[in-house]
Formats: sequence, structure tokens, C-alpha cells
Amino acid sequence: MLLKLFIGISRFLFLLVVVIATVALGGYIAFLTYQTIFYIPNVNVPSVLSMEINNAQQVLHKTGLKMLVIDEPLFREGDNLFVVGQDPPPGTEIKKNRTVEVEVKETKVSNQVPDIIGKTTREAEELLAEQGYSFGNIAYSMHHQLPQGRIIAQNPNPGENIGSNGEVNILVSKGLY
Repeated sequence: MLLKLFIGISRFLFLLVVVIATVALGGYIAFLTYQTIFYIPNVNVPSVLSMEINNAQQVLHKTGLKMLVIDEPLFREGDNLFVVGQDPPPGTEIKKNRTVEVEVKETKVSNQVPDIIGKTTREAEELLAEQGYSFGNIAYSMHHQLPQGRIIAQNPNPGENIGSNGEVNILVSKGLY
């Protein structure tokens, strides 16, 4: 009789272990299937700060992200909207197809300072004159890369709005050191 009881308990424990193992294996297979079917990769949020809104949208779209403009100003002809803030910040890792909120401001294209860094003073002067600007203060300094006559820095910076005087201050290379 004790033997029958022992055999009965052994069979019950064996069946219990088989049922638990089957449920655990089924759960694991279901988990792997779910991960495979519904997997969404992570992407790094690119920086779209200081970009024109259409370019920013293209960059985000290529990364697999959506863009939402918050506090969009009234848009008038001749104005461009530039990104001045974004959330999440650049470099953040998020799931693909998520939305990046951007804050924009409007600027007149004609008031933006062109990028003249690396150009010769003659090239820069012609470029500025085409847009109705001129040189302001000119300073000179030795530089580790740019040869003599090339522009090292400018103020206002490229893309910024220019003051009412229309002058761009520059720092020009005196040559390599």
C-alpha cells in the first residue's frame, strides 16, 4: 500500500513538472514571437537645431522619426522658420516612429548673414555686397590651418540676423604659425 501511494505521488509530481515545463516553454516561445513580430528598433535623435523647418523634417524623416511643431508662429511670405529648440534633445535614443517636438522662430531670409568663414577677403566682400552688406571691423591674427587672407571668424555668425548697419566684422588670417 505504501508502494502504491509512493507511485501515485511520483506520477503526480512527474505530471506537474511536465505541465509546468510545457507552460514555461510555451510562454518563452510566445515572448520570442511577440518580440520578433512587434520589434521596433531604437534610433538616435539627430540635431535639427538652427535648421530650416523643411530641412529639419527631412532629416528626422530619414532617421525614421516624426516632427511636431509647437507654438508655430503665423507664417508670412518671405519668412523662413528655423528650429530653435527640440525635445528630446540631440543624441537621445528613442524608438523609431516616435515624434520629436520642435520649437521654431521666423526670420527673414534677406536678413541672414551668409557664411564667409574660410573664404578669401575678396570672395567674402563680393558675397556680402551681393546681399547688400559690407565689412565692419577687420582684425588680423595668425592661424594654425588657414593661409593668409582667409577669414577665420565672423560676427554676426552665419545664419544670424544682421544688425541695421549691415556690417559684418571679420577676423582674417595673417598666415600659418
